[in-house]
Amino acid sequence: MTYLVQISDLLADPGAARQEMGSFPLELALTNASVDDQVTFSARLRSLSDGIVAKGTATIVAALVCRRCLTTWSEELEVPFEQVYRRHPDDEDDEMGLIDGHAIDLEPAIHDEVSLSLPAAPVCRDECLGLCAVCGTDLNEAPCDGHGDGSESPFAALKQLFDS
Repeated sequence: MTYLVQISDLLADPGAARQEMGSFPLELALTNASVDDQVTFSARLRSLSDGIVAKGTATIVAALVCRRCLTTWSEELEVPFEQVYRRHPDDEDDEMGLIDGHAIDLEPAIHDEVSLSLPAAPVCRDECLGLCAVCGTDLNEAPCDGHGDGSESPFAALKQLFDS
């Protein structure tokens, strides 16, 4: 996916700036976080003597899964981004080049920043108790009644090693 923005007017006038707003579909999937929706953005484009700086904020709705209790919820995230586009980018810097000398593609910069902003291990709330490791009961909803002394477990013999 690309989101091309024409910048010929800015390149002709170093120091000039303008606002750009738009949206495009974005699809990302991590273990406990995903995005499959429109990302909207607002960016200020500023002309340099040899390129363009795009600085703005992208807004997305992420689908999250709690790593403790597996509860799912959606959360709106506002993600800042900034990217430098050069007429002749240096290979060693984090800069992108102009497309055909007259356009920039905002999608890769926004995609990368949104990817980095998604939580790797989301938690529905700080005091989340998670699931019982034995029966899978959601401990936020109801307390677990216990599971006996564990003498039936194949690991019961190992417990004796730690008790002595």
